[in-house]
Amino acid sequence: MKNIKLYISKDVEEKVLYKHGLELEELNNALEHGNSRIFKQGHGVYIMITHYTRYVTFIFKRDKEEASMITAYPSSDSQIRRYNKK
Repeated sequence: MKNIKLYISKDVEEKVLYKHGLELEELNNALEHGNSRIFKQGHGVYIMITHYTRYVTFIFKRDKEEASMITAYPSSDSQIRRYNKK
C-alpha cells in the first residue's frame, strides 16, 4: 500500500471513528507502518488486513494507483486467522 494513495472521505472518517472507534492517526500508522496483507474480492474491491498496534481491516475500492476507503474496523477473529495463514 505504500505506493498507492488511499483517499478517505470525511464521511468515512467520521463513520470509522464513531462506529468502529478508529481514529485517523491509527489508520495512517497502520497503513504506513503495519505489515499488510491484501485480498481481492472482485469488481475492484479489496480487503486489507494489517497489524501495527492491533489488527485492522480496511475495505477499499482501487482504481490504478488510487484507492478510496469504504470502511475500516478492528479485525474479527476469522480475519486475524486469515491474516496469519501462510
